[in-house]
Amino acid sequence: MPRPTIPSARLKALSGLIDDPSPAVRNAVIEEFIQLGSEGRNFLNELSKGSNLNLRRHALGILEILDWDSPTQMFTRFIKSLNYELESGYFLLSRVNNPDIKVTDYMQKLDDIAFRCQTLFISPLSPRDWCRILNRVIFHEYGFTGNKSDFDNPRNTFIHSLFETRKGIPISLSILYIMVAQRLELELEPVGIPGRFMVGCFLEKEPFFIDVFENGIFRSLEDLLYYLEINQLDTDLDHFGPCPIGEVLSRCCRNLAHQYQLVFEDEIAAVYQSFVTAFEANFEKRFS
Repeated sequence: MPRPTIPSARLKALSGLIDDPSPAVRNAVIEEFIQLGSEGRNFLNELSKGSNLNLRRHALGILEILDWDSPTQMFTRFIKSLNYELESGYFLLSRVNNPDIKVTDYMQKLDDIAFRCQTLFISPLSPRDWCRILNRVIFHEYGFTGNKSDFDNPRNTFIHSLFETRKGIPISLSILYIMVAQRLELELEPVGIPGRFMVGCFLEKEPFFIDVFENGIFRSLEDLLYYLEINQLDTDLDHFGPCPIGEVLSRCCRNLAHQYQLVFEDEIAAVYQSFVTAFEANFEKRFS
């Protein structure tokens, strides 16, 4: 006999309780979602991708409790879903490295950075002014910077290591920068320039790019074309547009597969290469 559909009013009532500070209420809500099974999980997945950051945090926290699958299985399911959202995907990828990290803790850390930026905002500000404030807070107050002395260390990619060492590579620092910007409703984009991942701002007449590996230096399109030319890299203008989220996360996995091979961790490298293969298969499926 098929299970009856859960009334929307019941789900709405639960969504109003998931951020309740009372342990008794929280435990009751978790128990309720256990009873709801897959439909309750699907509802939490939707909340975890919504615009309400508070609900997203608590929905992800409950999903962590409900989901007993391995982080590798969870990230593989994320890839196959074709529903790519940067923050969710990046946290899932980080849990492959460290299953014990608490996603909600790092969401709070990002909230704290964004709140500090807000305290420095004085309207009206141009997008370039907003980015100057982000640069001040992220790179100077919080001390995030490019790890030039140990660039190929796989730990540079993951959210927990990024906060522990305050050092990352261009792609992980770009993801951090964009996640903070999203909390400020500032629309910035990942840009996959050959040899150097950056953050792009397309909100002004002329786009500009934030070189996060160099503590947020602003680069013009002409600067980047010169960089590619002197390094004998492809100068195709397609590189300067927003990079799809799936490609951002696939590039993280490709980097990790290469980095683990460098230290002869072939089994771990194979796991990340399997993610790249899954992403590429889905890209072909989507555009075929």
